[in-house]
Amino acid sequence: MKRAILIFICTILTFSVFANTPEEELLSRKEQKLKNYLTEVKAGDRTSKERVLDEILNGFDSEKYSEDDKKLVELVDFLMGEGSIRKQFQDGRQINDYPEIRRKSVKVMAKIGGAGARLSLLNALNTEPHSSVKAEICLALADPNMSDDSGDILRALSYMYRTTNRPDQNLVAALIDAVKNIAKGNPMNYSEAIYLLSEIQHGNYNRDIRTRALEAIETLSE
Repeated sequence: MKRAILIFICTILTFSVFANTPEEELLSRKEQKLKNYLTEVKAGDRTSKERVLDEILNGFDSEKYSEDDKKLVELVDFLMGEGSIRKQFQDGRQINDYPEIRRKSVKVMAKIGGAGARLSLLNALNTEPHSSVKAEICLALADPNMSDDSGDILRALSYMYRTTNRPDQNLVAALIDAVKNIAKGNPMNYSEAIYLLSEIQHGNYNRDIRTRALEAIETLSE
């Protein structure tokens, strides 16, 4: 009888040691899901890549994704280069230029935040050929998740603007909003922001763009 009781107690203790807590179970499930996602986007077609991004965006808060989810950062960084860094050709024609996938990837990266996301977005700003995706990157870099105490982001945006041949109105509008949000309440970025906005205000743009640039200057000067 004593032996049976001893075995029972040992069994209970074993299960208590090796059983996962609810938090550990959730983390394990999330990690496995991200591994599956990563495998799918690396092997899948455009539809599967977009579906994975939609699922991540829709479930971002409920899954409690963050910069600590390294597989997520790896996945999104991979998709941000789809068609810009990694190009596939068939009969001399690129077959994987998917700006919508890159744009959604930028949205996810903005939600992730942190130093790793900031670096990925800054790199993408230099390699992205499509204007609408560049506009999304500008807005993402101005997200509160992306601290710019060093001024690196604003300098990168200024460089992008001055090296882009005839940037379209939508990109410039996004740039104005990004610069205003980054410099608001941040004296370190003030001078560079005012200089860039003044440059845009006096550029060859329509009235709406010039007015937006002036209003941004006035907001920062208050």
